[in-house]
Amino acid sequence: MKPPRAAIWLTAAGALPFLAAAAMVMGLWPAALPGSGAGGGAAGGRALALAYGIVILSFMSGVLWGFAARAGAGLWAYAASVLPALHVFFTALPHPWALPGQPMAHLIAGFLLVLVLDAVFQFQRLAPRWWLSLRVPVTVVVLACLWIARHG
Repeated sequence: MKPPRAAIWLTAAGALPFLAAAAMVMGLWPAALPGSGAGGGAAGGRALALAYGIVILSFMSGVLWGFAARAGAGLWAYAASVLPALHVFFTALPHPWALPGQPMAHLIAGFLLVLVLDAVFQFQRLAPRWWLSLRVPVTVVVLACLWIARHG
C-alpha cells in the first residue's frame, strides 16, 4: 500500500534540513542564511543536524505514542514509544544527567532505534500498512546525512 501524498511530501520536506546540514558540512551549501546570525561551515552544518535531529527524534516518539493511543495498545507500546525521546534526552543534549559520548553517534543510534520500533509497530498492526514504505527511505537519507555531519 502506498503512503498518502501529503505524508510523502511532508516527509520529503522534513528531510530538507538534514540535506542542508550535510551540504553545509561538505561545503556545498552557504554557511548560513543571510542575516540569520547562524554559524556556518562544517560546524554550522553539524549544529543544524544535531538540533534538527533532536527535534525529529522527539517528534517520532510522539508519532509512536499516537499509534499506541489510537489502537488502545498495551503498556509495552506506550513504553516503547517514549524510548526515542528518552534516548535523545540522555545522550544528545548537554545537561547534568546526560551520558558521556558523541551526541551525533547517539543521534544516529536513535534513528536506527526508531526504525526498529517502526517495524515492530507495523508488525503489531499499530502503524498503517504503508508506514515502513515511507519510513525506510527517509531514514536512509537521514542516516546518510547524519553520517556526513559526524565524519565530514
